[in-house]
Amino acid sequence: MAPQLTGAPGTAGAAGGAASVKPQFHHFHHHRLATRHHHPSPTSLLSKLAFWSVCSLSLLLAFLLLSPSAAPAPRAAPDSPRRSLHTSSPSAAATWGGAAWEKKVRASARVRRANGRGLTVLVTGAAGFVGCHAAAALRRRGDGVLGLDNFNDYYDPALKRGRAALLARSGVYVVDGDIADAELLAKLFDVVPFTHVLHLAAQAGVRHALVDPMSYVRANVGGFVALLEAARMANPQPAIVWASSSSVYGLNSHVPFSEHDRTDRPASLYAATKKAGEEIAHAYNHIYGLSLTALRFFTVYGPWGRPDMAYFFFTRDILAGRPITVYESAGGGTHQTTISRDFTYIDDIVKGCVGALDTAGRSTGSGGKKRGPAPFRTYNLGNTSPVPVTQLVDLLEKLLKVKAVRKIVKMPRNGDVPYTHANISLAQRELGYRPSTDLQTGLKKFVRWYLEYYMPGFAGKQKQHGSSNSKSSRGRSGNTSSAR
Repeated sequence: MAPQLTGAPGTAGAAGGAASVKPQFHHFHHHRLATRHHHPSPTSLLSKLAFWSVCSLSLLLAFLLLSPSAAPAPRAAPDSPRRSLHTSSPSAAATWGGAAWEKKVRASARVRRANGRGLTVLVTGAAGFVGCHAAAALRRRGDGVLGLDNFNDYYDPALKRGRAALLARSGVYVVDGDIADAELLAKLFDVVPFTHVLHLAAQAGVRHALVDPMSYVRANVGGFVALLEAARMANPQPAIVWASSSSVYGLNSHVPFSEHDRTDRPASLYAATKKAGEEIAHAYNHIYGLSLTALRFFTVYGPWGRPDMAYFFFTRDILAGRPITVYESAGGGTHQTTISRDFTYIDDIVKGCVGALDTAGRSTGSGGKKRGPAPFRTYNLGNTSPVPVTQLVDLLEKLLKVKAVRKIVKMPRNGDVPYTHANISLAQRELGYRPSTDLQTGLKKFVRWYLEYYMPGFAGKQKQHGSSNSKSSRGRSGNTSSAR
């Protein structure tokens, strides 16, 4: 509540004083000509001057005393909880710090391999789609893993909390805080000597940049720089693997997209911020000796995915009986072609992330100073098999057993590109990256998860229906087989 100011005319001070002033204003207002000939005594003028001076000083003093900024905030004790100041909204501000908090952080980051030679990894964006799966995979093999996420509301935070709950059951603690909080990052690097950082925190989505452009600059540029600053001052400096995007290829028409192709013509602000991240990473590698690996993801999909992705909201809308919009792009003349994407299943992407962490060379800086050259790498992580979006819809119809109501429209100028296709030869050679999940297999796994998570009743009916069909099919197969 705003502070109440005291001493305002007519509300505070001596009642008699206020009453004595009011008639004079009234008299002046109605009888200006008469008051022009009235000459008050010097004593009366001095009394009035003194009275108003006291009132003014009282008002000023009250304002200073009641203003929230009048007194400096008390300094937090080393073990007292603190509130993150850089979360997406005041309600999402995260509590961190204190002995109990540090104990949870250390326990989560402890290596659990028998030989004790595992990695100690800070996974930013750990409650996100890729972050959740990557953190779980690292934990399964015994690495020390600590997560960081601000649980913003770009899409349903409950889904992010669900992912964090999954990680918690496997012993991974996700710190509720923002990547741009320099004080929090410094504390994390002080508590845990991370060997690696898997930086996946970002403002995702191409089209949302038309609505909230500054969120992309804050997270994808400002947040990345905050992390790099914390890492360069850490001792030891960690090796950093981070998520760039296939979007950096922008208007490039040479396919399949190679790491050597042009990336200076972004088609969206999201792509521009990711490209800026690549250039910033090069500067920190060159100046401070940070080991940096950029991974350009190509249309990742799968269980626990992002609701803003086409395969996800197509599934939702098909089940709800709502029309889905399928974009087509203009080809030569009047020819129209549907959009195609190099859909890459989440498990394959995670293998690429882990491979990049395992092969990342060490950072060479110390105390913020470079001691020698450090690795700087960029890889495409895709499936190398672009699929038209119309085929994606065909597969969803088959898996959901529901016909989609399609609305075909020309692709607007919203930052999307008509075609993506990854050349993964470099990742195959240097990371051992070999995607193995085709779109039909991956979508089947996604649909099963979606129905169990959002529509458990519907999923149960489908299972019963599938089981009954399977028994019937086995019976028919047996008869046919015996007839042969």
